[in-house]
Amino acid sequence: MIIACGARTRALVFVLLTSTLLLVIALCHKRGGRLEPLQRPTGPPRPGNGPQPSIRPAPDNATNTSGKQWSSVWSRVPCMGPRGFNIDEANNDTLSESIINGLEYPRPFVGSHEAVGLSQTWMTAAARYGPYGWGDDQMEKKAPWNEVDWAKLQNQCIHSNAHGFHDATMIRPFGRRFRMREPGEEIKSPVIEPQAADYVPRTAIVLRAWEGYNYIAKDLANLRATVAETALRFGAEYTVYILVDVKDTGRNIFANDENYRRAIEELVPREFWGMAILFDETLLKSWYPNIKTHGATYQIMQPLQLFAHFYPEFDFHWQLELDVRFTGHAGRYLTALSDFARKQPRKQAIERSTWYYMPEFHGGYSDLLGAVNASLEGRGGLGWGMRIQDFEPAGPKPPVKDPLADNFEWGVGEEADLIAFTPCAYMPSLKHWVWRNWQQGLKAGTKTPGWMCQPAMGRASRTLLLAVHHAQAVQGIAMHSEATLSSFALWHGLKLVVPPHPIYQDPQWPRSKMNELFNGAGAVEAHRTQGMEGMAYGDAIYRQADYEYIATSASFWYTSDFPNRIYDAWLGRGGSQGGDSSSLEVPYVLWKSRDGEVYAPNMILHPVKTNQNRPLDSSGDPPWLVIAGVAVSLLGLSAAGLWWWKRRSWGRYSAVRTEEVGK
Repeated sequence: MIIACGARTRALVFVLLTSTLLLVIALCHKRGGRLEPLQRPTGPPRPGNGPQPSIRPAPDNATNTSGKQWSSVWSRVPCMGPRGFNIDEANNDTLSESIINGLEYPRPFVGSHEAVGLSQTWMTAAARYGPYGWGDDQMEKKAPWNEVDWAKLQNQCIHSNAHGFHDATMIRPFGRRFRMREPGEEIKSPVIEPQAADYVPRTAIVLRAWEGYNYIAKDLANLRATVAETALRFGAEYTVYILVDVKDTGRNIFANDENYRRAIEELVPREFWGMAILFDETLLKSWYPNIKTHGATYQIMQPLQLFAHFYPEFDFHWQLELDVRFTGHAGRYLTALSDFARKQPRKQAIERSTWYYMPEFHGGYSDLLGAVNASLEGRGGLGWGMRIQDFEPAGPKPPVKDPLADNFEWGVGEEADLIAFTPCAYMPSLKHWVWRNWQQGLKAGTKTPGWMCQPAMGRASRTLLLAVHHAQAVQGIAMHSEATLSSFALWHGLKLVVPPHPIYQDPQWPRSKMNELFNGAGAVEAHRTQGMEGMAYGDAIYRQADYEYIATSASFWYTSDFPNRIYDAWLGRGGSQGGDSSSLEVPYVLWKSRDGEVYAPNMILHPVKTNQNRPLDSSGDPPWLVIAGVAVSLLGLSAAGLWWWKRRSWGRYSAVRTEEVGK
């Protein structure tokens, strides 16, 4: 018995120690197999002792994006800013962007300013946020921000420009348009209504917030900038709302007006009260009772779907998180993305949406279009007349039966139903995305082709959102948050575009390797994997777990800390650790002049966390892997110690028994 027990224990210890050793080897191998970054980052040159680059104001044609001229009879009426001046006239209510001669613009990791139509301007944080209260403690004339009512300013702007809109419905401060679903309430299938040529489509910018969000000075300056640079600067073509997730259902926000108003006053800064909209889980359950879960991780689009249902005056909806930052003019950036999307053809749009555009390998964006077309041999791709079993598509039918007869004309000049921020991935081929098989209600189950576009932000048409709303509320069909809009756009034959906006990377790796990892090996024309013809297929996307450390080095990626480092250095804190930035090196994408001013290029950052809203550092190996390694190691050491201690006891016990037997 003693010998058998010892053998089992020794076997257990052997297994534990072997597992620990194998895990350590795996971790070391994983680190040893990591790509080596470039020794010196490529970016703007550091001026030495020679002449300093010259800084001059950006000309109007580099900073003003007017967008499409929707009607010859409509012209924007300037709108009043928070200090009582028209937003186009007062120097303290407009931005001062700069062109820096003699300084090379930083080269993005993917994307292109030229391709999207973004200006290559520079800005300091003071110029960017000064008009919106950043540094007010150092100004002689401060704006009384607690007295500013951004909903009122937006309504004045809507009223002044009402002649340009088909429906000029204004913001209703504290008004509860969201309501519970009535028993047996009918929900109609979405129908595409052609955009009236004589009217400007209205776009809602919906900023996602939640109960407990900690608004600090930087958040407030960013919110003010977003409203001023979109709604007020573009003549009410945009309207900005804050959509607040009320976690405490005990507030009973839909019981009466008083509860609703009290929650807004407690959860949202005063100057934004009028543009706040509240929802909670009880509302989502009321409208989507057959969906398994309503949390933001799985169904972040459900509140936006209800917004489209209850706010019919809007044609399009940008959903942005509060941790998004524009280092340049927010309105011009968003307008450039929508202008780019409008110019794109429908043919092969889904296939193009999978590519990480790198000009040094793909040429101009039109060259990428041609290369994808070659890989598809001129066919229409998945977006040409696709059908699934669950419903009839809401989108238009192709103008010609044979896609070879369409010379990339269909869809040009048509607004996109979905504008995503990063390329999409074909779900059936994903290896490491944990939600790749999460779906509900589809007749073909996981065999239904789906698409995932991270993160769950972008611009969606009312048609697309109502299509998802109907499928979830009536049919109980659902996909994961990051696959919802892209998959439904595909199924309904709606236009999907991923503008190749510039994204930076730190540390930087060899670009040829990045092209291979994000797009796949070989020329674009050679991408003809069955079922994925014309699509990018890189391991960094389809096997994310193995290359997480690369994805988390991007200036736009939901788990990256690089945006924080850029933003902190730009605002003068010298990096994420805080402190004076005057003597510290800034990230390569920024430029610090001889007098200590830090300039940022025109880009979008995500995520930028502030104070309590900032997560723990996620760099390096996944936390679960580190924790598992430590746990197994400790378990192995504990077992080894126990085995050693018991072995000593067994020896003493055997000796005593021998003596007793001898007696």
